[in-house]
Amino acid sequence: MKKEFVSFGLVGAVAGLALGFLFGNWTSPAPGKSGQASKGNETLSVNSGGPNQELPPNHPPITGDVVPAGPLPPGAAGEGGTSSSPGAMTAAAPPQGLELPSLDPLPASSREERVEQKYKNIQVLRGLPSERLMKVMFAFKTSLGVECTFCHVKDEFEKDDKPTKQMARKMIGLVRDTNAKLGSPGRVTCFTCHRGQSRPAQ
Repeated sequence: MKKEFVSFGLVGAVAGLALGFLFGNWTSPAPGKSGQASKGNETLSVNSGGPNQELPPNHPPITGDVVPAGPLPPGAAGEGGTSSSPGAMTAAAPPQGLELPSLDPLPASSREERVEQKYKNIQVLRGLPSERLMKVMFAFKTSLGVECTFCHVKDEFEKDDKPTKQMARKMIGLVRDTNAKLGSPGRVTCFTCHRGQSRPAQ
């Protein structure tokens, strides 16, 4: 084999690679020119990254910060920390003793003593049986990892001086509304978000 043939072959191979690279880049769409880059029939998500990606209106900026999720309560996962049935979506049950008693009022026909008959300044929990109020309060206390004085003025529980008490009333409404929409299989409690902290993890 002559030396010239080898040289011509190498020069041809390099020229072919360079032309192929240039032609490929010239015919491919530039990323970021449309809202979604597509690869064949596959549409890529905005989560696929890239500095030029366009986000939907009112979408918060992507900063790349990773926020760790709170720990799962005991019994929420199967042995070895994995779910007992792969792919099953189940609401994590709160640890024992954190179950929030029902916030539903008694039926109008019930003659049981209601909470507003026994305690002062009851607003959103009106209609509950009076014996259930302390169970509800202790569920709040344990779910948030706080003491009673987090929401209440010491020894004057009926006072509305603390903003945390007003917020607690809003949260009770949120829990009620959410459970009414989800139904019994997806029931949420204070612990669902708070996980033993006064402020839920962001």
